[in-house]
Amino acid sequence: MEKVYLREIEELERAQAFIAQENIENHIFRNEYVKLVDSFDDAVGQMRLITKVSDKIQKKLDRVNSALDVKNAELDIKNAELQTTIDELTQARAGKIAATIVLVIAVMLFLLEELFIDNVIKNLLGTTSQWASVITKLVVVLLLKPLEGLLENFIISYLYKKKKEREKEAEKPKINTISEL
Repeated sequence: MEKVYLREIEELERAQAFIAQENIENHIFRNEYVKLVDSFDDAVGQMRLITKVSDKIQKKLDRVNSALDVKNAELDIKNAELQTTIDELTQARAGKIAATIVLVIAVMLFLLEELFIDNVIKNLLGTTSQWASVITKLVVVLLLKPLEGLLENFIISYLYKKKKEREKEAEKPKINTISEL
Protein backbone atom coordinates (compact mmCIF):
# COMPACT_ATOMS: atom_id res chain seq x y z
CA MET A 1 0.00 0.00 0.00
CA GLU A 2 2.89 2.36 0.64
CA LYS A 3 3.68 2.20 -3.07
CA VAL A 4 0.34 3.79 -3.86
CA TYR A 5 1.15 7.09 -2.15
CA LEU A 6 4.90 7.09 -2.78
CA ARG A 7 4.87 10.35 -4.74
CA GLU A 8 2.73 12.10 -2.14
CA ILE A 9 4.99 10.93 0.67
CA GLU A 10 8.09 12.10 -1.22
CA GLU A 11 6.50 15.54 -1.74
CA LEU A 12 5.55 15.70 1.93
CA GLU A 13 9.08 14.80 3.03
CA ARG A 14 10.53 17.42 0.66
CA ALA A 15 8.19 20.07 2.06
CA GLN A 16 9.01 19.11 5.64
CA ALA A 17 12.73 19.27 4.83
CA PHE A 18 12.19 22.75 3.36
CA ILE A 19 10.50 23.87 6.60
CA ALA A 20 13.31 22.35 8.67
CA GLN A 21 15.88 24.59 6.94
CA GLU A 22 14.47 27.61 8.80
CA ASN A 23 15.99 30.04 6.34
CA ILE A 24 12.58 31.29 5.26
CA GLU A 25 12.64 34.99 6.07
CA ASN A 26 8.96 35.84 5.73
CA HIS A 27 7.32 34.43 8.87
CA ILE A 28 3.80 34.82 7.50
CA PHE A 29 4.77 32.85 4.42
CA ARG A 30 6.53 30.28 6.61
CA ASN A 31 3.50 29.87 8.92
CA GLU A 32 1.14 29.44 5.99
CA TYR A 33 3.52 26.98 4.38
CA VAL A 34 3.70 24.99 7.63
CA LYS A 35 -0.12 24.90 7.82
CA LEU A 36 -0.28 23.75 4.21
CA VAL A 37 2.28 21.00 4.82
CA ASP A 38 0.41 19.89 7.98
CA SER A 39 -2.85 19.77 6.03
CA PHE A 40 -1.17 17.78 3.28
CA ASP A 41 0.27 15.42 5.91
CA ASP A 42 -3.22 14.91 7.36
CA ALA A 43 -4.67 14.36 3.89
CA VAL A 44 -2.04 11.73 3.04
CA GLY A 45 -2.73 9.99 6.37
CA GLN A 46 -6.46 10.00 5.70
CA MET A 47 -5.95 8.67 2.17
CA ARG A 48 -3.80 5.84 3.51
CA LEU A 49 -6.40 5.01 6.17
CA ILE A 50 -9.25 5.12 3.66
CA THR A 51 -7.28 2.89 1.30
CA LYS A 52 -6.63 0.35 4.08
CA VAL A 53 -10.31 0.31 5.05
CA SER A 54 -11.33 0.09 1.41
CA ASP A 55 -8.96 -2.84 0.83
CA LYS A 56 -10.36 -4.69 3.85
CA ILE A 57 -13.93 -4.08 2.71
CA GLN A 58 -13.03 -5.22 -0.81
CA LYS A 59 -11.52 -8.44 0.56
CA LYS A 60 -14.69 -9.07 2.59
CA LEU A 61 -16.83 -8.40 -0.49
CA ASP A 62 -14.69 -10.81 -2.51
CA ARG A 63 -15.17 -13.51 0.14
CA VAL A 64 -18.91 -12.87 0.28
CA ASN A 65 -19.15 -12.93 -3.53
CA SER A 66 -17.25 -16.23 -3.61
CA ALA A 67 -19.62 -17.66 -1.01
CA LEU A 68 -22.59 -16.38 -3.02
CA ASP A 69 -21.20 -17.97 -6.18
CA VAL A 70 -20.94 -21.31 -4.36
CA LYS A 71 -24.50 -20.96 -3.01
CA ASN A 72 -25.79 -19.98 -6.46
CA ALA A 73 -24.13 -23.05 -7.97
CA GLU A 74 -25.73 -25.20 -5.26
CA LEU A 75 -29.10 -23.58 -5.95
CA ASP A 76 -28.71 -24.23 -9.67
CA ILE A 77 -28.05 -27.91 -8.94
CA LYS A 78 -31.03 -28.09 -6.57
CA ASN A 79 -33.24 -26.32 -9.14
CA ALA A 80 -32.19 -28.82 -11.81
CA GLU A 81 -32.95 -31.71 -9.44
CA LEU A 82 -36.28 -30.15 -8.55
CA GLN A 83 -37.17 -29.66 -12.22
CA THR A 84 -36.27 -33.30 -12.92
CA THR A 85 -38.48 -34.41 -10.03
CA ILE A 86 -41.33 -32.20 -11.23
CA ASP A 87 -40.98 -33.64 -14.75
CA GLU A 88 -41.02 -37.18 -13.37
CA LEU A 89 -44.06 -36.42 -11.24
CA THR A 90 -45.83 -34.86 -14.22
CA GLN A 91 -45.07 -37.92 -16.31
CA ALA A 92 -46.25 -40.23 -13.52
CA ARG A 93 -49.43 -38.20 -13.13
CA ALA A 94 -50.05 -38.32 -16.87
CA GLY A 95 -49.38 -42.07 -16.87
CA LYS A 96 -51.84 -42.59 -14.03
CA ILE A 97 -54.54 -40.56 -15.78
CA ALA A 98 -53.90 -42.36 -19.07
CA ALA A 99 -54.01 -45.78 -17.38
CA THR A 100 -57.33 -44.88 -15.72
CA ILE A 101 -58.84 -43.74 -19.01
CA VAL A 102 -57.57 -46.84 -20.81
CA LEU A 103 -58.99 -49.06 -18.05
CA VAL A 104 -62.41 -47.43 -18.45
CA ILE A 105 -62.17 -47.81 -22.25
CA ALA A 106 -61.07 -51.46 -21.86
CA VAL A 107 -64.04 -52.28 -19.64
CA MET A 108 -66.39 -50.58 -22.11
CA LEU A 109 -64.81 -52.40 -25.08
CA PHE A 110 -65.04 -55.77 -23.36
CA LEU A 111 -68.68 -55.12 -22.53
CA LEU A 112 -69.34 -54.06 -26.12
CA GLU A 113 -67.55 -57.15 -27.36
CA GLU A 114 -69.58 -59.44 -25.11
CA LEU A 115 -72.89 -57.77 -25.81
CA PHE A 116 -72.68 -56.88 -29.50
CA ILE A 117 -69.66 -58.23 -31.31
CA ASP A 118 -70.16 -61.79 -30.05
CA ASN A 119 -73.71 -61.70 -31.49
CA VAL A 120 -72.40 -60.35 -34.81
CA ILE A 121 -69.76 -63.10 -34.96
CA LYS A 122 -72.39 -65.73 -34.06
CA ASN A 123 -74.67 -64.44 -36.82
CA LEU A 124 -71.87 -64.28 -39.41
CA LEU A 125 -70.34 -67.65 -38.65
CA GLY A 126 -73.59 -69.30 -37.73
CA THR A 127 -72.15 -71.02 -34.71
CA THR A 128 -70.67 -69.91 -31.46
CA SER A 129 -66.96 -69.64 -32.09
CA GLN A 130 -64.93 -69.21 -28.98
CA TRP A 131 -61.81 -68.61 -31.04
CA ALA A 132 -63.35 -65.64 -32.79
CA SER A 133 -64.34 -64.17 -29.42
CA VAL A 134 -60.85 -64.75 -28.03
CA ILE A 135 -59.24 -63.17 -31.11
CA THR A 136 -61.44 -60.06 -30.87
CA LYS A 137 -60.62 -59.74 -27.17
CA LEU A 138 -56.92 -60.19 -27.96
CA VAL A 139 -57.10 -57.42 -30.58
CA VAL A 140 -58.75 -55.14 -28.01
CA VAL A 141 -56.02 -55.94 -25.46
CA LEU A 142 -53.22 -55.35 -27.98
CA LEU A 143 -54.69 -51.97 -28.95
CA LEU A 144 -54.87 -50.80 -25.32
CA LYS A 145 -51.11 -50.30 -24.79
CA PRO A 146 -50.56 -48.01 -27.82
CA LEU A 147 -53.71 -46.16 -26.83
CA GLU A 148 -52.30 -45.67 -23.34
CA GLY A 149 -49.03 -44.29 -24.78
CA LEU A 150 -50.88 -41.86 -27.03
CA LEU A 151 -53.08 -40.68 -24.17
CA GLU A 152 -50.06 -40.25 -21.88
CA ASN A 153 -48.24 -38.13 -24.49
CA PHE A 154 -51.36 -36.05 -25.06
CA ILE A 155 -51.85 -35.48 -21.33
CA ILE A 156 -48.17 -34.56 -20.80
CA SER A 157 -48.28 -32.01 -23.61
CA TYR A 158 -51.55 -30.64 -22.20
CA LEU A 159 -50.06 -30.32 -18.68
CA TYR A 160 -46.94 -28.57 -19.98
CA LYS A 161 -49.05 -26.22 -22.07
CA LYS A 162 -51.07 -25.30 -18.97
CA LYS A 163 -47.86 -24.82 -16.99
CA LYS A 164 -46.48 -22.41 -19.60
CA GLU A 165 -49.76 -20.48 -19.60
CA ARG A 166 -49.58 -20.15 -15.80
CA GLU A 167 -45.96 -18.96 -16.04
CA LYS A 168 -46.92 -16.33 -18.64
CA GLU A 169 -49.77 -15.15 -16.42
CA ALA A 170 -47.43 -14.92 -13.44
CA GLU A 171 -44.97 -12.79 -15.45
CA LYS A 172 -47.59 -10.23 -16.43
CA PRO A 173 -47.68 -7.14 -14.18
CA LYS A 174 -50.85 -6.93 -12.14
CA ILE A 175 -52.65 -3.56 -12.18
CA ASN A 176 -55.79 -3.47 -10.05
CA THR A 177 -56.81 0.16 -10.02
CA ILE A 178 -56.15 3.36 -11.90
CA SER A 179 -54.60 4.92 -8.79
CA GLU A 180 -51.82 2.34 -8.91
CA LEU A 181 -50.68 3.68 -12.27
